[in-house]
Amino acid sequence: MVKSRSIIIVVIAILFLILAISFFPSTKKSSIEKTTFTFPNYFVVHNLVIYDSPSYLLLNNWVNESIWISTGIPEPNALLNNLPNLPPTITNLYVGPYGLLNFTLSVNANTSLAYLNLNNCIILETNKGNITILEPPYTPYFLILFSLNSTTAVTIKPTSMRISSSLFVINETLPIYILTNGTFPLGKGKWFIEVSVLEKPNSSILALIKLNKMEVTKWLDKSKSTNLPSNLKKEYYLSLLIVKDDQNPYLGTFSASPSPIYLYSWVRDSAFSALALQYSGHYHSALKYWLWLSKAEELYPGVFYTRYNFYNGNPDTTFGIPELDGIGLFEIGIYSYYNLTGNVSFLRSVFPTLEKIVEYQIKEINSSPYHLLPQDLSVWEDRDAYHFWTEAFNDLGLYYAVKIYKALGFENYTVIEKYEEMLNQSIISNFWQGSYFASALGTSVIFENGKSETVLSPEPPSIDSATLLPLDLGYLPVTSNYSLTNFETVKSKLTINGGLARFYGDDYHYDEYLYDSTGPNPPWIITTLFEALYFEKLGNYSQALNLMNWAYQHSQHGLLPEAVNPVSPSYPLPTTSPLTWSSAMFIIVALNYN
Repeated sequence: MVKSRSIIIVVIAILFLILAISFFPSTKKSSIEKTTFTFPNYFVVHNLVIYDSPSYLLLNNWVNESIWISTGIPEPNALLNNLPNLPPTITNLYVGPYGLLNFTLSVNANTSLAYLNLNNCIILETNKGNITILEPPYTPYFLILFSLNSTTAVTIKPTSMRISSSLFVINETLPIYILTNGTFPLGKGKWFIEVSVLEKPNSSILALIKLNKMEVTKWLDKSKSTNLPSNLKKEYYLSLLIVKDDQNPYLGTFSASPSPIYLYSWVRDSAFSALALQYSGHYHSALKYWLWLSKAEELYPGVFYTRYNFYNGNPDTTFGIPELDGIGLFEIGIYSYYNLTGNVSFLRSVFPTLEKIVEYQIKEINSSPYHLLPQDLSVWEDRDAYHFWTEAFNDLGLYYAVKIYKALGFENYTVIEKYEEMLNQSIISNFWQGSYFASALGTSVIFENGKSETVLSPEPPSIDSATLLPLDLGYLPVTSNYSLTNFETVKSKLTINGGLARFYGDDYHYDEYLYDSTGPNPPWIITTLFEALYFEKLGNYSQALNLMNWAYQHSQHGLLPEAVNPVSPSYPLPTTSPLTWSSAMFIIVALNYN
């Protein structure tokens, strides 16, 4: 690119002076801006400050465009974990319905701090200065703003064609326009790069920044309010932005995390993201997911694939063993959406999928010698077995399917009621172990008197925090002896450094698959929030608040990870952070707080 004429530089300098002034808050503030947000302290390990910032994030324009950002924060054991360590980079430019476009922008800088703020801007503090990335909602533009202290190389691929001294284009067929006030490499000073797809750039950079702030604030202000203290209220809003940013704005799928390991749409994780959005009043975003899932390709009639491609919605056929909790969560989710909105036409549109699911559930319960759904990998994907989590969520799903059939005027709901009750009792009779619900059951053969009998028996590890959430959501009353005894058992056996581990012997982040924990049994954010939600259902809000604070204190500048190191120092485990489901669970727990 050639250097802009001096008059343009003067104008741009004035523009950035105005822009800098505009960063100071106006006298009129929305409810989002009225509380302070102090980030927790972070961690020093072996004299290195690590794990306080995410390595990967997503942004989207809430309509049809998404970008994936490598923040430049290095991942520990990157090669071992099969993760890329990149400089600050923007890639995976997705535009619906066209798909992923060939575009990469990278900056030659070393990042020391990265976070998302409540204007939905990604802030990178680097050795070359600060970089801000934003994607104003409902526009075809995204901006990269630079405040540099030294000359910095910026690389854009593929090669662009110059239209004027400040405007360039990539791919004239599906044009990607690049507008800048600088020359490459960028020198010391304030610069911008604006990228737009299909439409010519908007030269009013200040107007785009103001538009971004206005639209993000407006969206957050529409959220249902919570009774949380100010720091956790801000965490609630930030979690909403993470869930919103991690959705494919065109299809409706959700990424489990911006981390490449989890850059897929799991049916289960996505269901909780959609639930969190509809509980918080953001019905349109949730609707996109339920409508997409109702039309997604099925593994077989009435059963979804475990996960789908985040960008095109195609099933990941490498996950051949189904995870059957997804069908129950679909039933729960669509009834919840109807109950919140009263939208009967929505129920009618998803009913063909619901009908196939119910037929599958009834067939399997009826044909099973145990009157259970078949074995699956379930929530932790660690073994093929009969899982309490899967069975209980299918029971809840059938319970809400009855309500949907009634709402639509179908009289055969009584058949569903019969099988829901059968499943409910089968779960209790098979999974209850005297003081807890077994997480998983396997089959074994007993030989006696010359005869053999196949029976179900618990598979270790048997005590599991995943047994809490179905109880939170109503499989049994939380005050029942079953529920209370299970809760106390799980809490007493799995509490680690203030949070709740999944199960004893959990090596997933330690030496089984990922390698970012210094020991086994890390407490997970979602399981700790399962516990918090249980306390809320019991009316013990002070204990729930303690657990929400624990989750916040173990975040990456408010971005919630999957899990936390189990021994001191208890830092957020970085390889799968931020985890979208963690943010979704925080939203759900926040909305239940009184």
